[in-house]
Amino acid sequence: MSERGPVVEIAHVAKQFEGCVAVARASVTFSPGEIHAVVGENGAGKSTLLKMASGMIAPSSGTVKIEGTALSPATPAEAARRHVRMVHQHFMLVGAFTALENLLLGNEATTSGGRLDLARARREVSALAKKTGLAVPLDAITDSLGVGEKQRLEILRVLYRGAKALLLDEPTAVLTPLEANDLYATLRALADEGRTIVVVTHRLDEVARFADRVTVMRRGRTVMSRSLGVAKGSQEPEGASGAPYRKAGAATVEELTRAIMGQEPPPAFSPPEVAEGAAIALDVAGLSFTDAAGRTWLDGVDLSVKQGEIVGIAGVEGNGQRELVHAIAGLLQGAKGRLAVGETTLDLDENEVRAVGERRAVLRVVHEDRHSEGLMLDASVADNLVLGALREIRKDREPALVARLVAELGIVPADPARLVGDLSGGNQQKIVVGRALDGILGMGGKGKLLVLAQPTRGVDVGAAASIHEAIGRAAAKGLGVLVVSADLSELRVLCHRLLVMRKGRIVAAMAPSTPEETIGRAMLGLEAA
Repeated sequence: MSERGPVVEIAHVAKQFEGCVAVARASVTFSPGEIHAVVGENGAGKSTLLKMASGMIAPSSGTVKIEGTALSPATPAEAARRHVRMVHQHFMLVGAFTALENLLLGNEATTSGGRLDLARARREVSALAKKTGLAVPLDAITDSLGVGEKQRLEILRVLYRGAKALLLDEPTAVLTPLEANDLYATLRALADEGRTIVVVTHRLDEVARFADRVTVMRRGRTVMSRSLGVAKGSQEPEGASGAPYRKAGAATVEELTRAIMGQEPPPAFSPPEVAEGAAIALDVAGLSFTDAAGRTWLDGVDLSVKQGEIVGIAGVEGNGQRELVHAIAGLLQGAKGRLAVGETTLDLDENEVRAVGERRAVLRVVHEDRHSEGLMLDASVADNLVLGALREIRKDREPALVARLVAELGIVPADPARLVGDLSGGNQQKIVVGRALDGILGMGGKGKLLVLAQPTRGVDVGAAASIHEAIGRAAAKGLGVLVVSADLSELRVLCHRLLVMRKGRIVAAMAPSTPEETIGRAMLGLEAA
């Protein structure tokens, strides 16, 4: 094994799941000293490719080699033994454990007598964290950590286990721009040490700014793999947090979009005009919530959304956004304050079942966690598309409705009988968002409000554009739209107004044209530069 990160060679690999081709004869090489981005549409095979490289999935055909030798057996343990590890999109952490306990889990430092040696482990982890810049409070309960801290913890954990090749699936999906800059600064330092860094992402601006090489996948194939042609040391100016990058070139992003989609990029989104004197669709006043442990999540939130207006909530995750969405949806017993949708005042402290039923007449909500709050993973695509609306849809019309939504949403594979748990994260997201949008647009003038938490998380550029257009159509019909997103660039494109949320409060109101760095600093509670 060389001192540098391993070369991972993937040659003509293919993988099928129950007759569905996920990857079709894809070939790519991941080399030491580079940040290598893998991009493509939802269902293009990106995550499957990384899972084959990390031994989680054995290819149906083709070979995976590490340092010139086939990965055999194709298992995570064998890949890890050869210093290749994957950091998953959904955190694989035990929330009740401390950060240090998560780092040691399954790789415990012991004394000669076989007892757990926490003192030695702490010294080793602290030294590694200092060397890599991955600062994590080791004694903090993991559930109390911010999203950026959890991401650093995940990376620190695989490094502590000896990883020299890091395969990261959507590592910045839930990070603020400043946190993403910090992460890429760390990845750059690791690459400069000679490690192999592979990043799957839908954020093409990050690819243009940070990656040394990019591979594009389309329909299971690698259709382009090329250097981005910037010599090391020439990436200027520095980002807000010290991360080196090259400025995103519009032509580069457009070229990547064209390669991903196999056609011209979708037109830029423009929110519809808000009618003068538009009525209020959502009115929130003095909304407060403190949980049973005494933690205050909502601290006197005041906000309003007009009919036809798209308002964005920006903030680091864990600052009350989830609780705000749950309160609007009727899922937060114990909340106090006033909540009105249109002319309907909604009781915040009533039975959840009754509250959700009452709200269904005037609003639709998409929650941030599609697995636990939006889908039945062991049910079919068809069942999930009609979930919650069985009393409203005639049984004989259900197949036609499902077929239309599968086609309109571009779900891959286009099989209504497919289990949702077998789909890519992006295709799962299409179902959750598409179901809500179709439901509220089908309500005529009865629907007043659409609430979307992380509407395009894990969704490719084409699907994101389609979701944005559908949100625009909802606003154009007079619906108020509230969007909570960790993707600040999305909010700046999509919304008429931005509200910054921190520690359960609305701390700033900004125009979408406000510089991203200024918004990011407000999100983190930093003084204006």
